[in-house]
Amino acid sequence: MPDLLPFENRSADHLRLVLEAGHIGIWELDLQSGEAVRNRTHDEIFGYPELLPKWTYDQFLQHVMEIDRERVDELQKATIAEKREWSFECQIRTASGQIRWIRAAGRPLLNPAGDVEKLIGHVVDITESKQSEARLRLITEELNHRVRNMLAIIRSMVKISARRAQDIPAFAEALEGRVGALARTHHLLAGETAGAMKPSTILREELSVFDDVGERIGLIVLDETELSASAAQGLALVFHELLTNALKYGALSADEGRIEIRVDRDAETLNILWKEHGGPPVDPDTSDGFGSMLIAEALAAEGTTTQRFLPEGLECHITLDIA
Repeated sequence: MPDLLPFENRSADHLRLVLEAGHIGIWELDLQSGEAVRNRTHDEIFGYPELLPKWTYDQFLQHVMEIDRERVDELQKATIAEKREWSFECQIRTASGQIRWIRAAGRPLLNPAGDVEKLIGHVVDITESKQSEARLRLITEELNHRVRNMLAIIRSMVKISARRAQDIPAFAEALEGRVGALARTHHLLAGETAGAMKPSTILREELSVFDDVGERIGLIVLDETELSASAAQGLALVFHELLTNALKYGALSADEGRIEIRVDRDAETLNILWKEHGGPPVDPDTSDGFGSMLIAEALAAEGTTTQRFLPEGLECHITLDIA
């Protein structure tokens, strides 16, 4: 090969560099004796810090996990019978007991009579690649699940809001706010920040879009825990509706109104109490709108939400199952 001519006098050095840099194990198996010569990296892949005095095909098969052993053995037999190249991936158990993934490939060497005399090949550890593939699959599946849930929620919001809307501007404003609440929660979910899924973090994220009300809301967190994706999305919608209603009709619509929020948990449930006071007299008729229906149903699969329209102000009890 003309492109390899500059390397002919330095082939051994270049081969050694490539093998060491790529962490590639190489081997040559003599079919008559059943023994193989190989480099040190080969044995390191199988968990041996030093080159073993002897390595056989049977030793290799003993390292292959039982679930893959028959398949790998059949591949080698087919390679010899058909005199062709082959490659495979499988799991192995190293000398220290670790489960690792390898990728191996090889080809037969023929004697003058045309029979397979030896097999040569290489092996690499692909455990990190396999772990990355598994994480990617998990992330993709979780993303698909979140998107399906979010689209189902949006579809429900559009359908019911449209039926109850008095005019298009009011419908658009309400829908924009609710979709925004979902978007902010999705930002927390995607951020993978420690504590991002806790109720207090979700509430602070919702408060960030309401100007000048933070100082009128008291938050007491006795104990809390991170929530599932669906619970976090539902809670964000509930917080958004409660804040919107408080600004329109409740405590935050009056200069002296305040809201107290208390978060606590026990072994099986997380409890949130939303309590308003100092606002105008409560109108029980506000319990018939879509916002109240959303508050009641957004967390139906995760727990219960109960509103009490008391003379002194709205109380909302949220209980989430966390067991």
